[in-house]
Amino acid sequence: MVVKWIVGDLLTGQRIQTVPVISGTWRDTLNDAGALSCTVTLRNEQVRRLGLQESAKPGKAFLAAIEGDLVLQAGPIWIHDFDNDTGRLTIQASGMWSYFDHRVLIPVLAGFLPSSPSADTNLTSSLQGIARTLVAQARSHTGGAVPVILPAAIAGTNVRNYGGGDLGIVGERLRELTQVENGPDIRFQPRLRPDKTGIEWVMQIGTPTQPLLFSQVRPTFTIGLDGSSVSRLRIKADGTRLAGRGFASGGRAADDVLVAVSEDATLGVQGFPLLEVVDSSHATVSRIETLQRYAAEVTTLGRRPLETWSVRHETAQRPFLSGFTVGDFAKVRVRNNLYLENRDHSMRIISRSGDNRGRSVDLELQPEVI
Repeated sequence: MVVKWIVGDLLTGQRIQTVPVISGTWRDTLNDAGALSCTVTLRNEQVRRLGLQESAKPGKAFLAAIEGDLVLQAGPIWIHDFDNDTGRLTIQASGMWSYFDHRVLIPVLAGFLPSSPSADTNLTSSLQGIARTLVAQARSHTGGAVPVILPAAIAGTNVRNYGGGDLGIVGERLRELTQVENGPDIRFQPRLRPDKTGIEWVMQIGTPTQPLLFSQVRPTFTIGLDGSSVSRLRIKADGTRLAGRGFASGGRAADDVLVAVSEDATLGVQGFPLLEVVDSSHATVSRIETLQRYAAEVTTLGRRPLETWSVRHETAQRPFLSGFTVGDFAKVRVRNNLYLENRDHSMRIISRSGDNRGRSVDLELQPEVI
């Protein structure tokens, strides 16, 4: 099915117009914004009449890729790229997560500066509840109530203290929550409004009992047999983050730099030499308990090379595009392969992408970690 492209108002989600494109791509990525873009020709009188310079204005409008009633990707437009020689305009957008990459983590400023203690955000909840609160607080500012549907908060004992003077970015703080040990998946899932007049985004967050977001039905893909819907298999195994010992450095507590250490014997018992990894991306963390979870995640992920498969799946065959999404687990049947074991592999879909023709989808998968 051909993919339809629409633009609309970012603040309300209201659809403005459908855009006839000559090409387009979209990409959905686990625990990140994803992206989409389309190219139109302004030599077409119908396209010129749309007034895309205004109706698709960067920072004010959204772009959406839709197949039937399924919204494949949608989010703020950030870039226009016009080539006068060809008369072509490329509109570039990212998923709704990218909006929160443009929001500072502070409460509503009622006459005080971000450096004031009153501008701090101090939270005790589950990681799910903390993620929800960060987005709810961003939406509470004047002009910040983009059409994101929030889940009910789940209580918990996790602690996060965000100083207003740090001028942290909401989107980055959300990513950090996904990166701790047993951190929740987070997704801003676009969908058509019930009346189909626009787009809204549902914030989905993993829970303390099930931090991963996935559907209960596992699609099956077959590689290596005649007539298979899957082709273009590529495999990359990356051992640069293998770790028997992991360090995570944070901010300061009582003028001392916080450092957490985690050790894991998995590689050692397999005969690997000692390999160490340092994660120094948490300069704002001031609690050793939080930092320890980052260090533990370093050694959990470092137990094996990071293996990523990329394939192309023809969407005219099962499983259809509506039957799986990013985060889902899949059974991949491998036959007649020179590199992989010829058996069924349990994999997780970490990205999917496609184009305006809608005939195929490119998938990236990683082995399920048990």
